[in-house]
Amino acid sequence: MPPIKHHREGNVVQFRGRGTRAQLREALEGCVPVQIARSQISPGWVHGYVIGLASEFCLIAEVSDAMQFDGFLALAVGDIDAVEQDPGREFVEKALQLNDEQIPQLANFKLDDWQTIAESAARLTPLVSLNMLDDENGEVSYIGRLTGAEADALILQEIDPNATWYPDTGAYEFPGIASIGFGTQYMNLLAKIAGMPPVPMPPEALPAS
Repeated sequence: MPPIKHHREGNVVQFRGRGTRAQLREALEGCVPVQIARSQISPGWVHGYVIGLASEFCLIAEVSDAMQFDGFLALAVGDIDAVEQDPGREFVEKALQLNDEQIPQLANFKLDDWQTIAESAARLTPLVSLNMLDDENGEVSYIGRLTGAEADALILQEIDPNATWYPDTGAYEFPGIASIGFGTQYMNLLAKIAGMPPVPMPPEALPAS
């Protein structure tokens, strides 16, 4: 039997603001739990609180089904097609209080573009998740250590699901990024188990495939 997601029950309350950015601003200023849809990218909802907003990007503190804050997700405002007050707002707020959870704030987090988002995240946590657009799966996540950037891409040294570092780095082009996540319990555990990453090997030093 699947878990009951209490925070998805109840009546949907629409924000008064016209346009996505105005609704995100209303949620930010009102400290209201929200559910956000990006139907062109993913069929599901993003649940949490808007804690940062710029002209083209927003930052969400995600709320898990256990009613705990579990990491952050940076989204492009242009990809969002619905912003709604969480239909279980009263439950969410009471449950977070019972869990002694407070809305996290990330001072000076820059939301100018994907590069500044990734760099701001990398200053706070050892791993970031570059969630790339995929025709079949919507988003495919690549988790690792940000090592730099090029004119058109972020450079990541990946870590696999067994907490093993890849020996090299890969480039992830900006147009293919759907969102950037960081600070989840899962990523924090990956980092602890993996330990310090090795110095990335240059392509010419890798064995031929």
